[in-house]
Amino acid sequence: MSEATTKPRILAVDDSRVMRIAIRKILGKDYDVIEAEHGEDAWTLLTNDPTINVVFTDLNMPYLDGYGLLDRMRESEDARFQDMPVIIITGKEDDDQAKQTALDRGASDFISKPFESIQLIARAKAHVKFKETTSKLTDVSEKLERQAAVDEITGLGGQRYFCKAAEEGLAYIRRNGGQYVLVRMDIDDFNQIFIKNGKNVADGILKSIGKHLIKQVRQEDMLARVGLAKFAMFLRDTPLNQATQLAERVRKTIETVNFKVGNDSIKITVSIALYEPSPSGEDDIKAQMAKAEKYLEAVQKKGGNQVVSHSELKGADVPEQVNLETALKHLQHDEMEKLSGQIPALFVRMLPLLEYMGNQFGKEVKDLVEKLKVSLTK
Repeated sequence: MSEATTKPRILAVDDSRVMRIAIRKILGKDYDVIEAEHGEDAWTLLTNDPTINVVFTDLNMPYLDGYGLLDRMRESEDARFQDMPVIIITGKEDDDQAKQTALDRGASDFISKPFESIQLIARAKAHVKFKETTSKLTDVSEKLERQAAVDEITGLGGQRYFCKAAEEGLAYIRRNGGQYVLVRMDIDDFNQIFIKNGKNVADGILKSIGKHLIKQVRQEDMLARVGLAKFAMFLRDTPLNQATQLAERVRKTIETVNFKVGNDSIKITVSIALYEPSPSGEDDIKAQMAKAEKYLEAVQKKGGNQVVSHSELKGADVPEQVNLETALKHLQHDEMEKLSGQIPALFVRMLPLLEYMGNQFGKEVKDLVEKLKVSLTK
């Protein structure tokens, strides 16, 4: 086996031969650097060479530019391309908006031309190490599969873990009854924070926010980082008003934290959207998450740092929801008006018991429960 094949392999993509030679000269001692003139050549190399660890790519290239290459990798069904570190090489012509667009499309990091040798080596070392770590995790036994889905920076679940676990939770609820709330949270203006302060500061903020979130949720709830500055929760058997209180508590907590950057501090705010689907709906988690994203985008357009909630249950958006014991007391005292708008939410909480009764007492009761489900949740 040659020496080159034992080195971690890096792909340098740039239409400038001078830039490719510079990268190979700086990194060639410790890495096996292969080259591509544009995105199409790079994609061919990536799909035919599973040993590539990291990609350094320019943005402006013929045939397929850096954005297009990022899109192909992040939209691929191959997990290797979804997770592979991609460092964007930016020039003077690339403004902050170009960098933000690259982040939105899945870039892992930036380095600016003309780059210093020490910066290029540091980024190569950090991202090759990250790629090797994640590769080892994905190669372990099925018992360790869950660990492979953990986000390395925050310690929370990753996107694949969340989608799989939430689908399992949804299937259980549809079989056995119950209700849940989906939560989507974004850090406001995080791309600008990343661009201005760099990856180390951005990672520190993400890690700190992850710690705050873990303290707020219950052990049985699902919590994950599902994008660069995107978080999601699956709150089982949680009334919408309680979930909204949790979200507001998270928002206020993060708003009051001073994130240190040297001698200075950064104020961080978050936008949060809560979505309570109907238990009789047919949408999968992916479709439900897309709806939550729409509500989140509306919040961000209003300036962010807000919590918004939406429910597909009749009466579930009322400020307060009574519990079953309180509802019975209202009935005993003939206080029907205090139950106005509460019946659907109460029914959802009673659903597991009603379905059990239906199974115990025969088809007539079972059919009645099904009719109530359709009537109250459609």
